[in-house]
Amino acid sequence: MRNKLLIAGVVLFLIIIGGYLYLRFGFLKTKDFKPDTSKEKSIIDLRPSIIAKLQQIVKDGSNGLYVLSIDKLEPDILDSKLDITNSFIRIDSAAMHHLDSLQLLPDDIFTFHFSTLHIDGIGIDDLLHKNRIEITGINITDPVINVYHKKRSYNEAQREHNDSLSFYERVKGQLKKIDIKKIDVTNATFTNHDMIKNKTSKFKAVSILVNDLLIDSSTKHDKTRFLFAKHTTIRTNNYSMPTADSLYFFKIGDISISGEQHTITAHDVEYVPRVTHEQFESKLKYRQDMYHFKFSKVILNDIDWLAIINNEKLGSKHIEISGGLFSDFLDRSVPSSQDVSMNNFPHQLLMTVPFKISVERLDINNVNLSYEEYNPLSAQSGIAYFENIKGRINHISNIPAEIKLHPVADFSGNTLFMHHVPMIAKFTFDLSKYRTGEFTADVTMDTLDKITVNKIAEPLGLFSVKSGQIQHVKMHIRGNNFNTSSNIALQYNNLHITPLKKDKEEPGKLKSKTFTSFFANVLLIKNENPKGKELRQPDFTVERGHHRNFFNLIWTSVLTGILKTIGIPVKLVIK
Repeated sequence: MRNKLLIAGVVLFLIIIGGYLYLRFGFLKTKDFKPDTSKEKSIIDLRPSIIAKLQQIVKDGSNGLYVLSIDKLEPDILDSKLDITNSFIRIDSAAMHHLDSLQLLPDDIFTFHFSTLHIDGIGIDDLLHKNRIEITGINITDPVINVYHKKRSYNEAQREHNDSLSFYERVKGQLKKIDIKKIDVTNATFTNHDMIKNKTSKFKAVSILVNDLLIDSSTKHDKTRFLFAKHTTIRTNNYSMPTADSLYFFKIGDISISGEQHTITAHDVEYVPRVTHEQFESKLKYRQDMYHFKFSKVILNDIDWLAIINNEKLGSKHIEISGGLFSDFLDRSVPSSQDVSMNNFPHQLLMTVPFKISVERLDINNVNLSYEEYNPLSAQSGIAYFENIKGRINHISNIPAEIKLHPVADFSGNTLFMHHVPMIAKFTFDLSKYRTGEFTADVTMDTLDKITVNKIAEPLGLFSVKSGQIQHVKMHIRGNNFNTSSNIALQYNNLHITPLKKDKEEPGKLKSKTFTSFFANVLLIKNENPKGKELRQPDFTVERGHHRNFFNLIWTSVLTGILKTIGIPVKLVIK
């Protein structure tokens, strides 16, 4: 028994010595780097050799573009562990300029730093087999990654080639298999620098947890995996990015990705002006809407990860938006421009998105919308409120094949107009005719009293309802890039109005046009509808004009229909 133990001990010793000699003078032998043996604690200290080998791999693999530095490395060959502390990958500026002169510099270059890296389950076998990586776990803390993006004309052919490859073909390289049981990244900072647009996007406090990552021929078509992992969770918070025109911030309070559940969840998604109304307008040469939206929660469900990572499309079967607001402000005192693009309807903007989108259904719940317009004729603003919007949009896509199957995106929903008036709205957007902007809108509202009507009629219509009540409104609008053709059925009784004008003695106030009021109510205003049994339902057309966006065009069409039904000349109100 004693002899057997002795023989086993000798064999184990020979294996360890043989492995060391191979690592030291075989695999870890370097062409360009020589280990700093002065830092060795003993002859069996592998750390300088491993660092030199890693530095060679980084340098050779990047044509000299990157330089690796490691402050501290602690390998444990017997327990198959490796710890690295305070490591950097930096750009060699001389090599970068040289590669650029040879037209070999990639579009994306990066720098990388982390505080600690711990690897479990990395053994001699992993180092020997260059076509396979099998690791039990990786833990990284405080990594800081900077990516510098600049499209270079000489890389056009390579970009086209890469676009034709699947994500699996792009990442596998010479490796036949990558198998990592767990990856845990904490407190990461990722910054993307667009060197052409001089634009920066930063994600802070990113945490990533990945379980069962497997990249091989068996998983390249597996739709149940996210980035080839069975379970993936990615979280970040306090994301903020200025828009290119410096007028807005796009913010996300918190965002998380669950690969296993096929969902992306975001809280406090906001598109907010950086300045006040007055400051916003001072930056403009011509009239432009000022937007602000903030959604409490947005969930993308049933996401096709494989389609996303293969650059095929951003696809979700069901998106939910819960809580929040959307506001639009327009100042009509600012001059309009004839050069503003007319292609700004919702379905036209969808077609300008630089990637493919496919959403089967989008549900909206408890979202408030407001449209505010400043009228220089009254020196006042009128605000139309739509509260607690609940609705659904079907078939959102900019993909020709899907548009052929479902050519119309439709919305139907209900809301409270001006806080308390029930309203039903339906919109259709013809995706197959987006170039001409074809759409329809149907709006139905219940009873409106004079207090509700006057909040909009006085500042925007320059008239005040003194008596009367609107019992019902039903309107159909068909529109395109150039005009709307509409029909309105407006039921009301005992209507008496007072035309208004600016009060010169009290700026910001309105006063009655006394004679005009009498003339209007006696000769012009139609005080009843229907009068007798006949309900007036005027058909009319509104020319779009280059300055009108979708909301403004709808609002102008509604206001025009009301004025035509009542009998007020449109040209006195809308200019």
